Amino acid sequence: MSKEAYFSGESIQLNDMLRAREERALRQLHLLKEYPEGSLLSVTMNIPGPIKTSPKLLEAFDMVIKAIQTTLADDKICYQLRLLPTTGYEYYLITSLPSQDLKLKMIALETDLSIGRLMDLDVLVLSNGQPSPISRTTLGAPPRQCFICSKEAKVCGRLRQHSIEDMQAAITNLLHSFFNQDNPSLPLDKIG
Repeated sequence: MSKEAYFSGESIQLNDMLRAREERALRQLHLLKEYPEGSLLSVTMNIPGPIKTSPKLLEAFDMVIKAIQTTLADDKICYQLRLLPTTGYEYYLITSLPSQDLKLKMIALETDLSIGRLMDLDVLVLSNGQPSPISRTTLGAPPRQCFICSKEAKVCGRLRQHSIEDMQAAITNLLHSFFNQDNPSLPLDKIG
């Protein structure tokens, strides 16, 4: 399948992304204050470039959401919200599961799914009155890997190691493989 099949959505501008990040942070803060006893999961996709949405990206996003819900089926889910802005899909979940346990389950999910590296499965807690993500490394997990070269993703991002075109090509290949070879129904009974 061509790159256009995965990157066919509306193009956005930098100020759109900045506004979306600000709104996301406010939403996270609101949820953490509204559910102080719960753990907050905030899910987005790592999609480089000006196009963040498409029917195929939404299909992949929704499959990961379903995997999350299946993984947490034995835990009390207090709140869920799925948003579909052109700046990138968002999903929020509040659960009674302790935040470190939730993060460990999300690390396992990111690892088990071939498209896990395309997802940000952030577990947030309040720190000094602001939402703060629980780091993988504080729980003994290795840093996230780049989906192109498998080096540390933050280093590649900070150094702009790969072009947007190369990243989109890698995402296209990853999603094509996921939809065609990885059994897109997902082995949900083996996750978590």
